[in-house]
This record gives sequence, structure tokens and C-alpha cells, in this order.
Amino acid sequence: MKFPKNVRVRKRQEYLKFFHQSNVKKLENCVIFRIPNSLGFARIGVTVKAKTNSVLRNKIKRQIREHFRLHQLTFKPADYNIVVPGYVKVNFRTGSQVRATLEKLLPA
Repeated sequence: MKFPKNVRVRKRQEYLKFFHQSNVKKLENCVIFRIPNSLGFARIGVTVKAKTNSVLRNKIKRQIREHFRLHQLTFKPADYNIVVPGYVKVNFRTGSQVRATLEKLLPA
């Protein structure tokens, strides 16, 4: 199933808002920024540190987007930016670890 553009945070201006007017929740392997929106549905942006291999970065992003797609209706109408920061050791298990953290945070 394709991940539609209307549920993604895509523009630079939208990402910059996260650093000025968002609620921040720090978890063990990611940081979640949230800004309420008036769209009536949740949107997501994913940021992974650039110092890692692009294959790993894309795998982590796919797993986070898949979790969001499966649980989209349980998210409050807001813009979310899920950041995997530089202090997290990135490997092939990181995406599943972040996804497990999100599942604990948001029981289905």
C-alpha cells in the first residue's frame, strides 16, 4: 500500500516549525516532536541522522512509516516528526527497536 503525500510532512518550513512550537517527548531511541494541526488527521515526518549508511536510514524510515500507517487512526490529529538522533547506534535492528518503542507508547 502506498504512503500518500497528504499524510507526510514534506516541506522545510513544516520541519522548522517542530523546533519552535512543538511538544517534545524523548524516548530511549528516538525523539518525537508534535504540533497540533487543524487538518483532522495525523501527518508524519521521519528524520534519521545522516552519518549512517543510506540502506539503514531508509530501512528505519520504512519501518516507522509502516507503524504509522497501521496505527494512523489512533494518533491524535497533529503533525509528528520522529527523529532518530546521533547518539543512537544505528544498525539493522534499530528500525525494529524504534517501532517497538512506538508500540509501547501507543498500544493498539
